[in-house]
Amino acid sequence: MDTMQSQNLVELFSRNKPKKVFSRRWSKRSAVAIVLDHDVVEKASILLIKRAEHEADPWSGHMAFPGGRYESVDKNGLETAKREMSEEVGFDIDCPDQGLKIDGKFVGRLSDVRTTKRVTPKTMVVSPYVFKVSSQPQLQPNYEVAETVWVPFSYFANVDNRDVYEFDHQGRNIRMPCYRYEDKVIWGLTLSMIDEFIRLYGVDVPPWFRF
Repeated sequence: MDTMQSQNLVELFSRNKPKKVFSRRWSKRSAVAIVLDHDVVEKASILLIKRAEHEADPWSGHMAFPGGRYESVDKNGLETAKREMSEEVGFDIDCPDQGLKIDGKFVGRLSDVRTTKRVTPKTMVVSPYVFKVSSQPQLQPNYEVAETVWVPFSYFANVDNRDVYEFDHQGRNIRMPCYRYEDKVIWGLTLSMIDEFIRLYGVDVPPWFRF
């Protein structure tokens, strides 16, 4: 996308009508936090994590948003996203470090995403929640996170940056759309959420690059 129109993040999500999976109340559930560091979308960067290598994690080593499974202490998916953000990257958006004067707030959400049994033993519904912070907080990743990175929204909005990720699965060669940012590959469920975000912004993803 050569030129991007200035759009306010809060206004953008006030127009959004995310789709919710009807069966989510009876499904295994998880939530992720999509955190941006600027009011103006095209000036913002998005926080991503690289998950630590762990054989019990179906997303081991993948690029993802901070997030995890719903627990009984959570009132709802939004609380899950906030708790997981605090646990995984050390940032509590409800109680930010006042010394750093970082304000944070919930902006809106994207559509539910359903996993497949190829990824998890049982189908799971993942709900993405979007947050804005006034500046990038100092992060303290826990053992589940190998690395954190802020990726400019403009990088995702430029479809020329799309690529193809190839891997073997049960003897089959799989080709999936992706972004390659520095030495990191962003694909799968994370890419599907990013795609909804950039379509909401007004970017048309070519059919051969759609997730």
